Amino acid sequence: ISHDRLGLSHIGHSPTLTHLMDCSLDDMIKRDAKRTVTSRVPSSRGRQTGVQARQRSQPYGERPARQGRVQEREPEPDLKAGGSTVPNKLAGAICQAARELAGNNMPGVMATGPAAINQAIKGIAIARKYLLEESPPIDLQVFPRFEQDIREGSNVCLQLSIARRVIKREPTEDDLAVKDKTDCYKLAGAIAGRIRDREEVSVTTKGPIPVLVAVKAIALAQEYLTEEGIEVKFFVQFRDLEDPELQNTPSTYLHFAMLPIQRSRF
Repeated sequence: ISHDRLGLSHIGHSPTLTHLMDCSLDDMIKRDAKRTVTSRVPSSRGRQTGVQARQRSQPYGERPARQGRVQEREPEPDLKAGGSTVPNKLAGAICQAARELAGNNMPGVMATGPAAINQAIKGIAIARKYLLEESPPIDLQVFPRFEQDIREGSNVCLQLSIARRVIKREPTEDDLAVKDKTDCYKLAGAIAGRIRDREEVSVTTKGPIPVLVAVKAIALAQEYLTEEGIEVKFFVQFRDLEDPELQNTPSTYLHFAMLPIQRSRF
C-alpha cells in the first residue's frame, strides 16, 4: 500500500467531515488553494462592524455564549465505512477531525461486516501514520463497541480518541496470529490473560475475516476485564512481514497493539 501520495498534512479545512468522504484528496487540496486566494477579495456587501465583525474574527467554537449558559461543542457525527470505502479518503477525514478538534469529541467509524470493518481499520492505520508525523506527534487509539451481540452481529463503532502518549510497539515472535478460522473467544481469552499478567499483547493479521475476528476478540477481552476495572484500547499500524503461506514472501499485515487502562471499579 503506497501512502506517499496522500499529502494529508496539506489538506485544508472543509465544512463537514462527511463531505470529505465524497471528495478525493486532490480535490480538497485544490479547493483549499482556491479558498486562500479568494479570501483576499473584499466582500461586495461591504465591511461588517460591531458584534458581527467580532464574531467573524473568532475561531469556531469560541463565539460568546448567551448569558448564563456555557457553550459546548457538539460531538462530531460518526463516519461511515463500507466495503467499497477508499481507506485514503477515510484517513483524510480522520486527520481533519484530529487537527480541528484537538482530540475532543472525536468521531467514531461505523462499519458493518468483514469487508467494511477491514476498510475502516485500514483507514485508521493510514490516519495514524500521518498524525504521528505531526509536530508534536498525535497518536490515535481505538475502542471497539459492537451495537449488537458480539457473538451474532458484526455492526461495530470504532470509537476514536487521542492517546495521552505515543505508543511505540513493533511486531515480535510473541504476537498472536489471527487467521480465517481463529476462534475469537479463545483469542479473547489469550488477550485478557496476558493483560492480567501485565504482559504486552499484540495481534498480527490481514484480510477481512481475520480482521473481524481480531476486532471481535478485543471487544470480548474488554468484556472479560470489565469487572476488574480494565479498559482495553488498541493502536493499529501497517507492517511488512514474511508470509509463511507464501514461502516467506514479504506481505503487508495489520498490527494491533493493545493498551490496557486501569479504571476505578466504583
